[in-house]
Amino acid sequence: MFFVLLTTKTRTAEVMTVSHSTGIFVMLFMTTTRMALVSTGSSKTVQYHFINETLTWYEAQRFCKIKYTDLATINNMDEKNQLVSTLDSQATATWIGLYNGKNNTWLWSDGSGMASFTNWSSGQPDNYGGIESCGEMYANRLWNDDSCDVTKAYVCYEIQQNGTKKYVVYTQGQTWQSSQDLCRQKHTDLACVLTDKENAAIAPVTNRVWFGLFKDAWVWSDGTKTSFRYWKRGGSYSGNCVSVEGSQTGRWVPADCNKKATFICQGDAKVKKMVIRMKVKSDVDLMDSTASSQLLMKLETILRHQGVADFKLSWQSDKNGSVFQR
Repeated sequence: MFFVLLTTKTRTAEVMTVSHSTGIFVMLFMTTTRMALVSTGSSKTVQYHFINETLTWYEAQRFCKIKYTDLATINNMDEKNQLVSTLDSQATATWIGLYNGKNNTWLWSDGSGMASFTNWSSGQPDNYGGIESCGEMYANRLWNDDSCDVTKAYVCYEIQQNGTKKYVVYTQGQTWQSSQDLCRQKHTDLACVLTDKENAAIAPVTNRVWFGLFKDAWVWSDGTKTSFRYWKRGGSYSGNCVSVEGSQTGRWVPADCNKKATFICQGDAKVKKMVIRMKVKSDVDLMDSTASSQLLMKLETILRHQGVADFKLSWQSDKNGSVFQR
């Protein structure tokens, strides 16, 4: 009989019965992570953990829920930058918590979530031609949906020191996506309108301007309602789950959920310690270092086949310096 000290951030591992010589080994479940703490501007701080294991999106989500809170959610540009800083330099695709929820919803570019206040022009939105997923504002401040690839003026916003929104109109034509990038570079984001008062505060100087309204079906695995997106521009991609391309300054791309990739979890680590009694039966002399090393490798293989990742095994000697006793 011997004792195993199991320090784990996961659920209890199954007890394995193997016997003969007895000894002690330490099974340390550990997360191979690169971590970043993100201040959200309030008392809440987001912790991101880069997991250097390759799993499907579903496996990664299950892993994150067991060890932390969930796959990573990104609420704004600050969190996007912090998440990118946690990526391993060799990682080319890393799962986050965004997936296709199938139902399209009108949302705000700055992450404010679903558009509960709207001011649509009569008969709109009509999704004419099945390609209208971005919102524009007319000079009379009524709204219309249009193809995101059309170029037109756009209106950005930024938060002033007194907490109010300041709107800035640019008359040089841009697509909706380019408008979003430029607004995020120079201000906060494309203009997002949450009330009738905010809608009235925008003073378009041209007949039509892009603002921060867009439509998509993507949702976050932890249930967060943020509508922040950071898609890669150009190219053709498909899939119902989202990964971050480290080589593209953290841009996001849809991907096949069954593809295996590294991933980023968020939240505090769930730590649980326990001692497990185990018997080991062997026909070989476990006092021999080669035999004991091979046993560790066998135990590791069994754990991985059971779906356990992220751990380290090592033998532990007693106070007399002995690992095994007959």
